[in-house]
Amino acid sequence: MNENFMVETEFLFGFQPKDRRYDMVSRILRAYMATKPFSLYYPASALIEIREVMASHGKSAIERLNALTYIKAKASASNLSEVSLFSDDLILCEEILTQHKALTFFDALHASAALTNKLSIVSNDEAYDEVGVKRVSFKDFLNLLEGKASTA
Repeated sequence: MNENFMVETEFLFGFQPKDRRYDMVSRILRAYMATKPFSLYYPASALIEIREVMASHGKSAIERLNALTYIKAKASASNLSEVSLFSDDLILCEEILTQHKALTFFDALHASAALTNKLSIVSNDEAYDEVGVKRVSFKDFLNLLEGKASTA
């Protein structure tokens, strides 16, 4: 398969057992680890967004450090690779925001990382459908992986 995928913040939050998407994310990771039919990435911008969400909820620096370290370790253990953030991504993000005013800053930043790296995004957020990023829902991504597992 020539297509590669990138998860974003909602997927990474699903690494935490208390998250409502934990069961689905765990199923996806198990299926992915069983076959690894393509590369799977996460953007550095997702970790920045997680940090900002935690800070806005009054989480301490040590709580943020522990959460970010845990997420990065789990991503690495699950064979997810990090997509770096470059100034061109920020410029494309701002261009996207000028055309799609309803999009959040971080959604536009994740979209720019996906576009720059020619990745499809694994997300349940339909906002990406408006910006030219190919999006696959968690359920459809799991079905894709399970289909690959049954043919492997």
